[in-house]
Amino acid sequence: MFDDLIREQDVAWAAALMGLGPEGFAPVDGDDSRLQAMLNLDTVDFEACPGSGKTTLLVAKLAVLTTRWPHRHQGICVLSHTNAARNEISAKLGNSAAGISLTRYPHFVGTIHSFVNEYLALPWLRSKGIEVRCIDTQIALAKRWGILPGNTRWTLQQRGLKESCLIYTRSNYTGGRTGNLGPKTPTYQALVNARRAGSEQGYFCFDEMFVWANELLDKRPETAADLRQRFPLVFVDEAQDNSEEQSALLHRVFCAGDVPSRRQRFGDSNQAIYARPGADGADTDPFPGAVVHPMPRSYRFAQGMADEVKGLGVTPQALIGAGPPLHHDVAPQAPALFLFDDATVQSVLPRYGAYLVASFDAAVLERGVFTAVAGVHDLDANGRVPHAMGHYAPAYDPNCARKEAAPSSFAQYLARARFAMVGSGNTDKLINATASALLAASEVAGGTHGRMARKSPHRRVTDLLSETEAHAGYLALLEIVLASRGEISEADWQAEALPCVETIVKQLSNTEAIGNEVGVFLGWPHAGPPPEGEAAILVRNDNLFAYPGKEPQVQIRLGSIHSVKGETHTATLVLDSFYFDHHLSELKPWLLGTKVGGSRANARGRTEFEGTRMLGRLKLHYVAMTRPTHLLCLAMRKDAFAEGELDILTGRGWTIIDCCEQAHG
Repeated sequence: MFDDLIREQDVAWAAALMGLGPEGFAPVDGDDSRLQAMLNLDTVDFEACPGSGKTTLLVAKLAVLTTRWPHRHQGICVLSHTNAARNEISAKLGNSAAGISLTRYPHFVGTIHSFVNEYLALPWLRSKGIEVRCIDTQIALAKRWGILPGNTRWTLQQRGLKESCLIYTRSNYTGGRTGNLGPKTPTYQALVNARRAGSEQGYFCFDEMFVWANELLDKRPETAADLRQRFPLVFVDEAQDNSEEQSALLHRVFCAGDVPSRRQRFGDSNQAIYARPGADGADTDPFPGAVVHPMPRSYRFAQGMADEVKGLGVTPQALIGAGPPLHHDVAPQAPALFLFDDATVQSVLPRYGAYLVASFDAAVLERGVFTAVAGVHDLDANGRVPHAMGHYAPAYDPNCARKEAAPSSFAQYLARARFAMVGSGNTDKLINATASALLAASEVAGGTHGRMARKSPHRRVTDLLSETEAHAGYLALLEIVLASRGEISEADWQAEALPCVETIVKQLSNTEAIGNEVGVFLGWPHAGPPPEGEAAILVRNDNLFAYPGKEPQVQIRLGSIHSVKGETHTATLVLDSFYFDHHLSELKPWLLGTKVGGSRANARGRTEFEGTRMLGRLKLHYVAMTRPTHLLCLAMRKDAFAEGELDILTGRGWTIIDCCEQAHG
């Protein structure tokens, strides 16, 4: 069925289409792993190192396949956790016939959640007479919490249970995390009733869609065969991040039993990190499986950086540095270590900014992507310094960088869009953020239009307002947002933007008045009194650090390691943070080269593995340290190093920058 759909002569065309030049997938130094990956259409797992261009490879394969696809009613299914593949298709193939056809029937390109919703959960819920209004954990839990009797809410709070106890894991609305509540107690029964009532009103949490998808497969097992017939070829990007819930369901739909779909997964087992603490990977159908195609060549960074970071890989892999990209026309820099103590922790980011200005010319500083990331970004102000990003940047807002949580205000939607635009200038992020904020506000106001659609938020709002008087207000609002690049002053918000927003929200939610809850969502954040000195440059609600404070030459995005997964940066500063211990201090043996990987042989020659916490720490910081093309920096406490250890790092080529000397000297 798939024989000869990709031929060698197609590979050069696809490489050129992707901006790699016709030799982009050609063998390099005898390594033809990229070429063979392009030609391979069997069921296989691609174990792809950081910077190997796996999403680019996937999109290139899709470009060729769609030009030769012979079926009118069978399609290709492309799944991932984020819309990275869809975004790259839009960026690289947007104006081509291949790119347009991929967004249409019979193909599907989207997140795992959107696939489960569209083909399994939503049709099943509708067949049960439930009209789904909104799939959003934050909104669904607020609805259910409001349904609970007041005395039940008080009881739950006394037991230390939060709104998340209202998430269920079974189709009879039971399960979930309810502490030691007995299933026959009145409080537990009230929980179940609120879960049922909220769901019957049409409000669901994201992961509950898997509950209903599995019930459909239980009751109508022929559904899996129908989906295999519809999608004989399936691609899964970032497969190492599949949870057990996701992996088990996808295996059930596409692989288990007779006549499986042809499936290819792309990922890197060394980068398997999860958004929720305690979340675990797949037991059913883990990645990689039995048939593996390694892709060890990174086009992101040079061999020097590859040698510094590959030891952190839990599963040792060949890591060949074939970068960095030529577009910056600047040589890669030696890695740098910033040392600090309690008194100088807030001087790390300014020193990093100064180092970037000294290391790169103005053109690179303007075009490049510069970040600082920490493993922990929710600050415990009483925690050991440094506990989280907030110790380095007191004004840091963790919610701005948290991809998995919905913004809690209109202003935060715009702040996230400004954050995401750095280095790209892509204004569609601002437009869609504005539309998403309007849809969210209308949900809070009781709107019932729902959020389940493949259209962009902007297209959906345009369609909903197209024949109403509020449409002109929407266009006026977009002009205000674009003119200010999303950074609206409070005066302009109150005088110009807010009246437009309120008119639109009333139209979308079919209401005459804006209630208190919506008013809070639309409230503009009030900045406190401006701090003095260096700290003044940290006061922004979009987590952008500009250096120097006056006439900035470089913008640095601040975020968690999770928030930059899959990204490529010009320079990355990895800041130490604390979870049971200081992360980078615990990883010092790997930085010094005395440990490699996640296992070692003991005195008897038997293999011993690092503990679960250390394995997680390794994977998290392997992700962080493999983002940059040109400069990797770390920031650690000076007292973490024993005598002679800094000399070892200097001998390995590290530049040492002591923030304490300037402050205490």
